[in-house]
Formats: sequence, C-alpha cells, structure tokens
Amino acid sequence: MSEPLVSIRSANLFTPQGIRVWNDLNWNLFSGEIHSLIGESGSGKTTLAYSLFGLLGENWKYNFVSWNVLGHDLSYWAGRAGEELRGRSIFLVPQNPNLAFHPYRKMKDQIKDFFELGLRSSQDPKEILDLWKEMGISRPEEKWNSYANGLSGGEKQRICLSLAFLGNYRILVLDEPTTGLDANTEKWVLRAIRKKSEEGGMGVIFISHDLRIVESLASRITIMKEGSTIESFPIKDRKIEPTTEYGKELEKARRFFL
Repeated sequence: MSEPLVSIRSANLFTPQGIRVWNDLNWNLFSGEIHSLIGESGSGKTTLAYSLFGLLGENWKYNFVSWNVLGHDLSYWAGRAGEELRGRSIFLVPQNPNLAFHPYRKMKDQIKDFFELGLRSSQDPKEILDLWKEMGISRPEEKWNSYANGLSGGEKQRICLSLAFLGNYRILVLDEPTTGLDANTEKWVLRAIRKKSEEGGMGVIFISHDLRIVESLASRITIMKEGSTIESFPIKDRKIEPTTEYGKELEKARRFFL
C-alpha cells in the first residue's frame, strides 16, 4: 500500500478550558480513498477535518506521536510556510455554505480571487457557468453577477461544490455536503466525487450522518466517539458491517439519522 496522504498517531487535543476533544486519536487517509467519518455530534469529526488545514483553535493544546499531511509535519503545514501548499492541495466544503462566501461581494469577484489567490491559476468563466448549469443552478449567468447574500443556501452549496470539482486537489474534505440538495443533484454530486477520487487519486474525507449515502459512496469508514476512533474498516459490497457494540448500535439506528 502507498504512503498515506494523512497519518495521525496518538493525538490528543484540549480546548483552552481543558476539555478533551480527542483521546488518543489514530487515523489515516490514502490516495484514491473515500473515507467516511461517522459518529454522534461532538465526537470530533469536524474538528479532525478542520485540523488538516492547521485550524486547531487559538490556545488549544495538543500532543501526538506523529502528525503528517502530504509529507509535512504540523508545524510546517499550519504555519505561513505551508500556506500556499495548503491552498493548492486541500479544499473544504463546509456544512454551512454561508461560511464559504462573503455576503456582500459579487460571486464572480470571489471566485476569481479564489483561483488567483488560492490555486494561483485562472479559470474560464464559461467552464464554471457550464458546470453550474449541469449541477442544477438555474440562470447561472445571473448568479455569476449576484451578491452571495442574494443566493439560496442550496445554490451556495452547489457553487462551493463546483469549486471542489474544478480544482486539482490532493485532499477534499466534505462536511455533510448533500444537505439541502434535491435528489437529482445529490446523485450528480456523488458520481462526481467518486469520479474525482478514482481518476485523480484524490483522497476524500466524507463526513455524514446519512448511512445510506455512506454505504453507496465510501470505500472506508471510521466510527468516532468522544474524540476516539472506535473502529475503522473497509466497506464491501456497499454494506456497513461494524464489529464493535457502539458501531452496531449506530448501524441499527440509521433510520433516525438525517
């Protein structure tokens, strides 16, 4: 097996108030893998995803045996020296799409800045608008010239996802990315995620409470609870088969997941 894109060993993380967020966390992400994180709210899933951007919170305390993202340790990756590499290598689609855009700037200006400042490249607006149309965004030229606060949450979510598909990233972090999408767009997005992973060798972190989607998309699943990795296993034949009692309870309770 190739070297992992991300390797975390025995990581512990505490808030400034001393609350433990991770407890001896161990986790890997490999190229071409769609690795789903599941677990109850507060289990540390989103914190793990954000930490890959060096965002561990001001005055938070942490320790670990090893921490490696794309061949770099945390001190380099989270610092100014690693800023350009982060911008070109890893992308986040947040659960709340309102966090992705400035409400009072036109979308075309924000997206141009995204490519020029983040990816150090340019993009043909026609290619972007064609993708928006394919993703079910009506009147894409109008949205291109709109302010972000004039768009719906679903439109902003689609636009954020489009940036994930247009970039050539090594790691893609998706935090509940299908919330607010209609069934047809959801199917389109899931197919696009799978294609990017398989053809580009991109590692995907997929955070979701919807085990139906996890089963159909992910190649590996990690179950988290109270900041610990309870178990991690491959998904075979699109079926989740946990071995721990906690994992089995989550699987049984799937009808209550949103």
